[in-house]
Amino acid sequence: MKAKLAKFTVSGYRNFGQPITVDFTDVHDYKFNTECVDDGIITKIGIYGPNGCGKSNLGFAIFNIVSHLTDKESSILKSNPGIFLNVDENTTKAYFSYTFKIEEEHFTFEYYKPSEESISREILKKNDEVLYDYDYEAHEFLVKNFRDIAGENLNFAYLGENLSVLRYIANNSVQNEGSPIASIMDFVSHMLWFRSVGGNAYIGFESGRVQLEEWIINNGYIADFSDFLSETCGIDIQLDTVKGVDGKPILVERHNNGLLIFSGVSSSGTNAIKLFYFWMKSFNKVSFLYMDEFDAFYHFDLAFKTIEKLKDYPDMQAVFTTHNTSLLGNTVLRPDCYLIFHNRSLRSYIDMAGGREIREGHNLEKIYRNGGLNG
Repeated sequence: MKAKLAKFTVSGYRNFGQPITVDFTDVHDYKFNTECVDDGIITKIGIYGPNGCGKSNLGFAIFNIVSHLTDKESSILKSNPGIFLNVDENTTKAYFSYTFKIEEEHFTFEYYKPSEESISREILKKNDEVLYDYDYEAHEFLVKNFRDIAGENLNFAYLGENLSVLRYIANNSVQNEGSPIASIMDFVSHMLWFRSVGGNAYIGFESGRVQLEEWIINNGYIADFSDFLSETCGIDIQLDTVKGVDGKPILVERHNNGLLIFSGVSSSGTNAIKLFYFWMKSFNKVSFLYMDEFDAFYHFDLAFKTIEKLKDYPDMQAVFTTHNTSLLGNTVLRPDCYLIFHNRSLRSYIDMAGGREIREGHNLEKIYRNGGLNG
């Protein structure tokens, strides 16, 4: 059984002193861009807001579950241990809550953490029923109801001080392929966050680093990548390889009067789209994608085409953050697919319209830029 993220809430973390919620089930009855919704879950979301409002931190918050449950890449989350708890509120623990829709059931996974590396409490619910509630400070289960998750015969005396109960059950029991534990672990193991600002920074999905041009060459993607650049960017170049001084092939551009080393002449925008191309080749395996400021080096047309590419992967939930209000429109997504940071809160475009009916013909960007979202 495939899981989808139905709702996420965080509080006490970084700049989120008060609870911030992303509700992927807040679907309205629009008859256009229906490919952005699947089985009552919004699968494509754009997030807008000024610098420092929390767009990046929201991605870090959602992807905290990657470091909590897996060994996938999460070094960015751990790189600055002094930045974890919110410093405006009187809080000693951050709270993370993930509600997954699995078939017709909802499983809510919650935990409290005083720091990135420690856990104080973890809870799993099926609909409104608590399956377990473990207090790490007291080292005891407050609730222990394992009949649906195959944990009855496990010895939790071996549970590490900061090891997730859910992960312990997944790793030490036989879970049917369709079990909720297996579904949640599969979803989290295939989450991917990335951004091109500052290089190939990413969280989740895999581990280690890849040299992108070497990857293109070794996988036989030279012609495909060239076609992709032409299609998305209007860059028509002939790519090829030559041997470098170390004997390894390097990517070059062939011109009438000579060769140019691709990495030496490619622009910031071309490097950013190269990174998108690299990850795009895995989108059919990604469960949840978060592209942070993906279009920092993009022309508007390129940003638009990139978002259109996301629609080619209906099984993948995708969130992108941007400052580019030109992407705020019904030709890209639809009103219930846009979230806006405003006054330390995150609200849907429709909620901010204050009851105003938003139709397909409305210019969403114009309404937003003219201050028409004050609800």
